[in-house]
Amino acid sequence: MRARTWVAGCAALLALTGCAQQAERAEPQTLGELSAAYLDAGGACDDLVEQYRATDDDPAVATCGTDTVLTMATDDEQAARLRTGALLRGEPVLASGRWLVQDPDLVELQPALGGEVVALEPADGPANLADALVVDATGVVAQDPVAADGEPGPVPAEGTTITIVVDPTCEYCGRFEAANREQLAAWAADGTATIVYRPVALDDTLESGYAASLGVGAVACVADADPDAALALLQALLEQGVDLDAEAVVALADEASAGAGDCVAEGDFAWWTRQATERALQDPLPDGEPLRGVPSIYVGDRLFAGDVGDAAAFAAFVAEG
Repeated sequence: MRARTWVAGCAALLALTGCAQQAERAEPQTLGELSAAYLDAGGACDDLVEQYRATDDDPAVATCGTDTVLTMATDDEQAARLRTGALLRGEPVLASGRWLVQDPDLVELQPALGGEVVALEPADGPANLADALVVDATGVVAQDPVAADGEPGPVPAEGTTITIVVDPTCEYCGRFEAANREQLAAWAADGTATIVYRPVALDDTLESGYAASLGVGAVACVADADPDAALALLQALLEQGVDLDAEAVVALADEASAGAGDCVAEGDFAWWTRQATERALQDPLPDGEPLRGVPSIYVGDRLFAGDVGDAAAFAAFVAEG
């Protein structure tokens, strides 16, 4: 993928596999042509059902069960975003031009159907952000990267721990951060509490260019290279909230740390982003339950249920503990 255009290619964003030379062949231009080509290539699912399109700007999609999805994008830019989305979700697809095919038999289909098998490859996580950015009186706490096939260790925090789970595109996450930023920084600086930020990607959309996942990846890129700048980047992403898009993520990452935009565009920590989000959704958080929504704010093992924009209410909740 080229750094600023979000067009996938064999040497860049979110590792492509199967990038072999292919014979010249006519590209399907409609969903009907793609469906016919899929069947001619040996596709085993012949009960394809075209899905409803709310507008002509939506991609055309045909499905068969839950494992086979054929998609025809309206243009090259949308196709690139769809490929990026498939990668970030960990769903291998066969892709070329404006079309994508998700199917259990991609490798068998490729010789006749053409395209490239696009898949996210395992990779180590960032330094200083095992699953959380930990801030105490010394600043960002150093942490070793999580191996591609590993699990993070315990959060390196002492005393009162405030855990904040946020999605970069979440409006209410931004409200909490804006209202409580100064007192959180003060509590960390004077040793009152260790602040633990867990960024997750829950609200990806095609329209935003999957800004949630890219935003989490941006925090990872900066934490790895310039940890002292990582919290400021997370705050800048949260300030944009629902208005955040892929281009803004790259620009903010570059402002935070030189070269971080390229790290985002290359998808250096896309695997870790997916794994960290899955861990938050599946593993117990401080209250013993998996993630139920964002923002989720814990003081010790107590979940704050008050108004996220009410700094006084949150300070009182912290004092109760």
